[in-house]
Amino acid sequence: MSRSNGAAAIEDRTAAGSPAFAGEFEVHLTVRDDGAPEAAGQLAAHAAAHRMKYVHILLEQGAVPSQPMLTLHGTGTYAEIRSRAAAAADGLRAAGFSVVRTKIEATPWSAGVPGTDEEALALGPDYYFEHHLKLLLAPAAPVGPLLTLATRHGAHLSRNARRVRSDGRLERFVTQRCRLVGRATADRRLGALSAELRAAGHRIASVEREFVVHDGNIALDAGWLDEQNTVAGERSGA
Repeated sequence: MSRSNGAAAIEDRTAAGSPAFAGEFEVHLTVRDDGAPEAAGQLAAHAAAHRMKYVHILLEQGAVPSQPMLTLHGTGTYAEIRSRAAAAADGLRAAGFSVVRTKIEATPWSAGVPGTDEEALALGPDYYFEHHLKLLLAPAAPVGPLLTLATRHGAHLSRNARRVRSDGRLERFVTQRCRLVGRATADRRLGALSAELRAAGHRIASVEREFVVHDGNIALDAGWLDEQNTVAGERSGA
């Protein structure tokens, strides 16, 4: 994690004229990881002091695989949550951390979330559904076949570096993004991914469904997730 002089990062990019989303939200603030050994403890202490959750996500591949982040929750309007997110990011910067991304997610049933593909197209490509499926793998389970399966559905793998299970099993997250489609289409894509995972013998421990209403730095995931696979599969009838 990197400590900064408080200068605003590229994650501060805003979307003018954002739709009137309202409901339940989750905010993720990603901090730059420069490998300083003491920074993890300092970030954990900051999270605890401000009642936020601290996770350290490791992407299976990509330009920036190490992504420490703090998470906070809230209800209300998008504008209210965006204000809370900005204040939390300012607090991190004041503490010396470099915030490189602010990501705000709404529940799929929140007001303003598109139900149809037509509604999603009207919103534009800056908004997308995201699904997180947590799998429990045997300690020696190969990741290759799971990765091949996931990429067929526009998904990829990650894990929480801070999470170690006492039973020795490994937790992996399968993340799927669905852009320019409504909730019904996103649900179908999630169902297809879940069905193939179960058919391959994987145990799905939990599923989270979200709609991203702000992503201040999606370039942080470059080289990790290819969303086009799902679209191509649907168009070809696969």
